[in-house]
Amino acid sequence: MAGGKHHVGYGTGMTADARRALVARRETLRQQPVSDAVTMELREVDEALARIDGGTWGRCLQCGGAIGRDRLRAVPDAKFCVSCGR
Repeated sequence: MAGGKHHVGYGTGMTADARRALVARRETLRQQPVSDAVTMELREVDEALARIDGGTWGRCLQCGGAIGRDRLRAVPDAKFCVSCGR
């Protein structure tokens, strides 16, 4: 990965896929009428992209553990592992 950053053992392909999905979601959201929900989702997408850039994507913001591949594939902007998300 560029800059030597690693994302909880997820390969660059998974990280690149997540980035592409998040960028596409951000563009879709920017085309929607402004609302609180759209603004909140845009913020979450931007925060996920910042975690990718910062090398912390894939780590739970609460416990610091791995979020899990399946969860990240389904929800690339996930902030918490399944246990902490409950």
